[in-house]
Amino acid sequence: MLRDPSAAWCSGGLSVGVFSGSGSLSRRSMLGLMSLPLLAAKPPRPAKGATSTDVVLVTDYATPQLAANAAAGKRLRFPAGRTYLVEDLLIPAGCYVEGNGAVLRTANATTTDSSDDGILRVGGNGVTVDDLKFDGNIQNQNGVWNQHRHQIRVHGDISNVLVMNCDFYNIIGDGVYINVGSAGATGHTIEVRDCTFTGANSNRNGVSVTSGTNVHIHHNTFTDMARPDMPGAIDVERNAVTDVISDILVEYNTITRAALSGTGSRYGILAAMFNCVGTNIVFRNNDISGAGLSAGCLIIGDNSGTLNTSTISVTANEIHDAGGAGVELNYGIRPDITNNRFTNLSPAILNYFSYLGDTSGNTFTDVGTQIS
Repeated sequence: MLRDPSAAWCSGGLSVGVFSGSGSLSRRSMLGLMSLPLLAAKPPRPAKGATSTDVVLVTDYATPQLAANAAAGKRLRFPAGRTYLVEDLLIPAGCYVEGNGAVLRTANATTTDSSDDGILRVGGNGVTVDDLKFDGNIQNQNGVWNQHRHQIRVHGDISNVLVMNCDFYNIIGDGVYINVGSAGATGHTIEVRDCTFTGANSNRNGVSVTSGTNVHIHHNTFTDMARPDMPGAIDVERNAVTDVISDILVEYNTITRAALSGTGSRYGILAAMFNCVGTNIVFRNNDISGAGLSAGCLIIGDNSGTLNTSTISVTANEIHDAGGAGVELNYGIRPDITNNRFTNLSPAILNYFSYLGDTSGNTFTDVGTQIS
């Protein structure tokens, strides 16, 4: 549950080529690109023209898990138009999952207070999940909710994972939960792109990053994330002192949240660096709006009075028409907030016991207070 910013929430790559996107980049966006380091390459794609021995058909097996077991290093192909009830479907290393729009669904009345699982779990390096629909079926869990029931779990010392063209809805915990290299390992490459996350203000997060390096979240759409006692659409926040958070790029996402009655904190993107130093965390070129947002972007440091030295930048975003601030800073952290367009907000930047880094290039329209 979301508690005072001094305590963490209970929790659940950048590639050279991943900077390409729809539309042309503005001059200021190009300047932003030039200032960032180039990181690891995208996960390798299986070769085109795979022979029949390279493809495992789900319809040839009694269960999807038996098919997945046979698909290590191969393509696991789901049939179009089918729905499967699965729990913790384990995908082996080197597997390319061809979803073809098939639905993976959580079964009715299966959530308990001790649930800790996912609809699909990545079990090794080099996994691609493409064009699946994930139905968390939250409305049929007999009123039981558990924030640790996710739709895709990427958990462990795992690299080169791509999730793309997937739909996530009726989410219980997170749409995609990422915790890799929790012992401090580096060099992981995790990418989530071109996906849709649709909620009813009833889940935890759209995408969570509780540990990881080289994580790229881009060109996704998030609608009505999440419960008022949970973080929001995209949450970057470690679980344990051994977790590493570095080289996280969140860009070209559209995040909207309609008005929500009641109390609670609700955010579009957040970085919570409680007793943690994150390195090269970049939120840029995102469109964030909605009267149901307490803030478009929240960045939290430590309430001990010590400056948290995490390097975080919020740049070239469109943040508008939110119920609260555009960017909110809490407790001893100094991010750069540059070249953003703030519209119809109050205030644009809220600084609560924190510090301001570079704030150049921002524009303000219909903003009562620019910096509070």
